[in-house]
Amino acid sequence: MLPGGVPGLAPHDHFCFVYDRDADARRAVLDYTVAGLARRERVWVLTAGDQPTAPIGDDLRAAGLPLDDLVDRGMLVLGSAAEAYREDDADRRLDRVAEAARSAVAEGFAGLRVYAETQPVLGRPGAVAAWPALELRADLLIKRIPLTAVCAYDARRWARRDLLLAASVHSRRTPDHRAFSLHGGRDGAMRLSGDVDFLAADQVYRLLVEAAPGRPTAVLDVSGVTLIDVKAARGIGLACEAIAARCGPTVVRGASALLHDIWRPYTWSRLFPNVVLRD
Repeated sequence: MLPGGVPGLAPHDHFCFVYDRDADARRAVLDYTVAGLARRERVWVLTAGDQPTAPIGDDLRAAGLPLDDLVDRGMLVLGSAAEAYREDDADRRLDRVAEAARSAVAEGFAGLRVYAETQPVLGRPGAVAAWPALELRADLLIKRIPLTAVCAYDARRWARRDLLLAASVHSRRTPDHRAFSLHGGRDGAMRLSGDVDFLAADQVYRLLVEAAPGRPTAVLDVSGVTLIDVKAARGIGLACEAIAARCGPTVVRGASALLHDIWRPYTWSRLFPNVVLRD
């Protein structure tokens, strides 16, 4: 299904676009690119020859846009997703994106807009397991810089479990059937919402720990959590203790009555001294 919101994305939006038809992908990248050019943003389109979005140059020409002129002026960059993902060091990769966004503004553009196919990740050993944490760190970064990003996932290539986990760490997404969501807020807080139960506990723990280097503040907002059980609450506590040396105590903001009720009987305030529960 083609998401009508793709062209209307604005700076600081991080969108997980899941498609299963080539025509939807081509239409989405075309609309997204045209919208960015209209906003006078620098637009990066990162794809590959075997992906349905590869003919974006032809599609832009067919739409009447002066492709060569846009490329020569640096307003449009058509690149390789595989090359962009070649860097294994997450810090360096994110630093390059942040610098590109700052450079775009310095050169007179309204910001940086990126469309990136994610399929090249599937061919790299260990990359899929590390990918959700990198996407979460990217989401935290996007909230702080003039960047709009669409991460495109071909549902015919990604395993459903991996796809759902990747979608859960975007602030906006195509599928709406995830158990939980964990992403960055404009205030610097990390926001956890949805159903966080024993099935999600290990995933949430790992994401909180692995994304710690990208956290601008030590706040975890849980006001959007609709369900939480003992294992999930314990996972949050363990994660906060694991990252305390780097981030300091974590303020768990918007804690529900249920979370308070779980915390008290187990005297977790002593077990997890680096967790500060707040309503």
